[in-house]
Amino acid sequence: MLCGQQVMNIEQCINSANEAHSSGNTDEAMLWLKQAGELGDINAALDYAYYKSGENPNESVAFLDGVGCADNPVVQFHKLLIGYFGDVAWNPKFVAQTLLSLGEEGVIEAYLVTLSYLSVESSAFSYIAGKVCHLAPNISSQLKLTSEVSVSTALSAHQQTVDELSSALIRVYEPSKVLDKSLPIEVYESILSEYECRYLITKFNALLKPSMVVDPVTGRGKIDSVRTSYVAVIEPAHCDWITRKLDKTISQITHTLRQNGEALNLLRYSPGQQYKPHYDGLNEINDALMFKDGKQRIKTALVYLNTISEGGETLFPKLDIRIAPKSGTMVVFSNSDENGKLLLNSYHAGAPTVSENKWLVTKWIRECTTMYGNLIYGTYTKG
Repeated sequence: MLCGQQVMNIEQCINSANEAHSSGNTDEAMLWLKQAGELGDINAALDYAYYKSGENPNESVAFLDGVGCADNPVVQFHKLLIGYFGDVAWNPKFVAQTLLSLGEEGVIEAYLVTLSYLSVESSAFSYIAGKVCHLAPNISSQLKLTSEVSVSTALSAHQQTVDELSSALIRVYEPSKVLDKSLPIEVYESILSEYECRYLITKFNALLKPSMVVDPVTGRGKIDSVRTSYVAVIEPAHCDWITRKLDKTISQITHTLRQNGEALNLLRYSPGQQYKPHYDGLNEINDALMFKDGKQRIKTALVYLNTISEGGETLFPKLDIRIAPKSGTMVVFSNSDENGKLLLNSYHAGAPTVSENKWLVTKWIRECTTMYGNLIYGTYTKG
């Protein structure tokens, strides 16, 4: 435990950080948080580490190694997160073993991350689900987790989990089918597991607000009958390992840089709601305000979070293509050519469902770095 003088020093540092932040001096605020973190304040240490991670993830990892709270399992978890997505901690077996070790130390997030890499039918998934049920029964209930692994098989299940997780960390994605080669439109099945789909819906549905479209006069969002769904924008403050995992998957599939992506959007279409035919690509004049943040939208990724029995298709009217939503499936298509010119065949729509909610996640990829991409990934990452 820190002595009274150190606690006072931490409080003074945080107060100074708050004052600097209020005056708009972010760099000074972060230096005060750095000092508070070095003295052992966990939140200050993590705030500073994430602030620096986009610029230099190696420096962030080294910083967390030297803070007064370095041995805290929560700090170790976030150090691993920064290291993995910053290509510092890249060895898959090391990442797998560390996640399981942190779970054993009570870091529930480590187990939730582990589940996102495992097949829901595997004994490894059931084994970790049992751990979550024991540590956090309320979270387990919300995510509908069950476990059937006996104590006698726990040791083999642990090793199977390490092996399966290690393999999943280096998974390579190939399209299941290409519906149109000219645009193109590619379909990738089993991008997300049933567990990941439930996780995204459960964690972020409280952020839902009425969807908007861009007003060509003001350049700002407005509610319009063209788009009648609800959307939750997963801003940097809400991002976690699993949203970063999806960002990374989309960047690999689309051969684009992570920092060029907009924030993920969770969407819910209630029965009868729809998104009428439209283009995702931007007009530099009419969409001038949006265009400033990363320039043209070059690609769109749609990830369905549930299977719809009737209605809810993604339509491409000019190509006579209909794609029925299937849980865990991703659809990727281009919005513009290499010169930023709008591709007319990218005209698409979201048809209304008949009797059930449709859930999906969308991500738009820009020509250049976005504000979201810069905050989360900085300029160091290659994809």
